[in-house]
Amino acid sequence: MFSAKVLIVRVAAWIETEKAHPENVMAPVKLGYAVRLLEDRGHRVVLLDMETGKYTEDDIRQAFQSVRPEVVVLHGITTAVPVMKRLALYVRQRLPGTLVVASGQHATALPGEFIFDGSPFHAATQYEYEEPLGELVEAWSLGDLSHVGGLVIPDDEGGFRHTATRPLREDLDTLPFPAHERFMGDDYTVFHPTDVRRKRRWGFLLSSRGCPYPCVYCSPTLRNTYGRKMRYRSAENVVDEMEYLVGLGATVLHFKDDIFTISKERVTILCDEILRRGLRVSWTCQTRADCVDLTLLKRMKKAGCCTVSYGVESGSPRILEILRKQETVDDALNAARWTREAGLFLVTFYLLANPTETIEDMEMTLSLAKKIDPDILQVGFFTPYPGSPYYEETFKYEQMPELELRPDEFSHYNNIINVSAVPTQQLMRFQKRFYRELIMRPGFVSRFLRNRLSGLPGNVRSEMKFLQLSARFLMKSIGNVKKSV
Repeated sequence: MFSAKVLIVRVAAWIETEKAHPENVMAPVKLGYAVRLLEDRGHRVVLLDMETGKYTEDDIRQAFQSVRPEVVVLHGITTAVPVMKRLALYVRQRLPGTLVVASGQHATALPGEFIFDGSPFHAATQYEYEEPLGELVEAWSLGDLSHVGGLVIPDDEGGFRHTATRPLREDLDTLPFPAHERFMGDDYTVFHPTDVRRKRRWGFLLSSRGCPYPCVYCSPTLRNTYGRKMRYRSAENVVDEMEYLVGLGATVLHFKDDIFTISKERVTILCDEILRRGLRVSWTCQTRADCVDLTLLKRMKKAGCCTVSYGVESGSPRILEILRKQETVDDALNAARWTREAGLFLVTFYLLANPTETIEDMEMTLSLAKKIDPDILQVGFFTPYPGSPYYEETFKYEQMPELELRPDEFSHYNNIINVSAVPTQQLMRFQKRFYRELIMRPGFVSRFLRNRLSGLPGNVRSEMKFLQLSARFLMKSIGNVKKSV
């Protein structure tokens, strides 16, 4: 059997940018699937994740020299593209016989930025890339990638062409579990509140794939899964994986499904299976506000769920329409009330600088956030990433000269691509004010400290890091206020 050395690198999204505030570092579950599928074919795989902060660009170059792989996979979103290209060029110059593959959000949305005349890349994967990565190594050894579906490869005229379309996998139960053992260290964490007091070792999994909603800001390749059609794993298969993660030492699990509760019936069956087996582990998830009810949330709580996250985005009905959110302000208020009543922690996400947004729209979002009163929140900026409906339908056709952007200038937290009606500096000040007015309320502070300190004995390192980053961000917000007075 042909056995190749494969080096996979997840390139950090903002490798040279100071984080605006504490951010979660979640395990790359889909790359975990790719690792397992490659290993099942007899290949030797090294996975280096720059998102953990453990590796610099020079570290990766040294790894190329020490591992000397036959195949290099560089994975990243739009903002990682410049680093991906530099690393690819280094491999082609130092290891000229090595296959170099691009994967991830940008490779799917704009493959022509990777496959062009003189490019250091040989191929770019599309959409669900786990299985193409598992197959292309043997194809490379035979000298022909054209028979592997789901790739973009060079054509004969200095451009690119797509290989056969690979249908999205329907039977998810037949996939092996991801290589979770690669992700069980302290490098991966979610800063959301939990009920776990002992050492938190996070495990990550996907129980479904797909999202049928047309939100204009969401690149289909920035989500955790691909495709509009929902596909589900069986409850038995999911709980098998939960038990496997617990066996590896995980003490809290996070479901990375884009909309975990889109099928209430499915989640009820899953909770029933967890309870039937007597599996006792805390878990968290993310979903939409219009996809929950009190009965479901109580069932989730009984089965171990401790925290639910919602993308609220805006408190302005007009902006929700523009975003094609297909959700209302009342949906958000109801979901928040039911989540509290079920005894779950509540995390919410908001967007500012949306298309045509005014200061009045943003004030409505701030007002809604205060009514919801979450335990943790994140406030980002609308960003038209390549592949999103807004990018494909509007942004790339209406760019002004001053909006000609490099890939590393996209950032929904650190940079504003301003398509709103509010000046950029005012947007930045409003974001700081948004955080300040939410997190400095007495109720928020007392809940926050009670939860964080209750888990401190078993999680000193991660809690101190989170508290330090939070304090630094808050001080910057206060400092900005003083400067503007």
